[in-house]
Amino acid sequence: MEYALDLKQFWKRAYGYEINSKSSCILFHDMFTDSVCSSSGQKVTEAVTIQVGHAETLLPLLALLGFFKDSEPLTSINYASQTQRSFRTSRMLPYAANFILVLYDCGGGDIRLQPLVNEQPVAFPGVTDRQESMPLYGDVRRHYEELLKGCDFETVCELFKNPAEV
Repeated sequence: MEYALDLKQFWKRAYGYEINSKSSCILFHDMFTDSVCSSSGQKVTEAVTIQVGHAETLLPLLALLGFFKDSEPLTSINYASQTQRSFRTSRMLPYAANFILVLYDCGGGDIRLQPLVNEQPVAFPGVTDRQESMPLYGDVRRHYEELLKGCDFETVCELFKNPAEV
């Protein structure tokens, strides 16, 4: 039963199709606004920013950031090889799931960013390894540089206009 739900969410809201996570682009940009913290070490101007949503909002955002992505996509025929998968919606999105980004000013312009999923530290995929869950803020911005260039919904929607091409 768990795999059936994971399979559905994988293809409907996560890694199954690239367009699934594109809906979270604006939310992604809200997390990295220069009013929160600039890569030059500008002081934090807000103590906390809270945005509330549902699992249907959180899952595409986690996928856009690359969290819980396995090397193989989930399919109806690879259940046996997916027993150790990271993509488990029952763990990622329990009731009252949350995603938190914590900024740490370590002095001397050394600003770090720690992601937490359901209050548990996780590593930014492709930025840090499992040992280091608090990379430099600038390193995170560089990793997501392409996403930070903007949300071009016109181009994205044009790419997926013809369902036969998907």
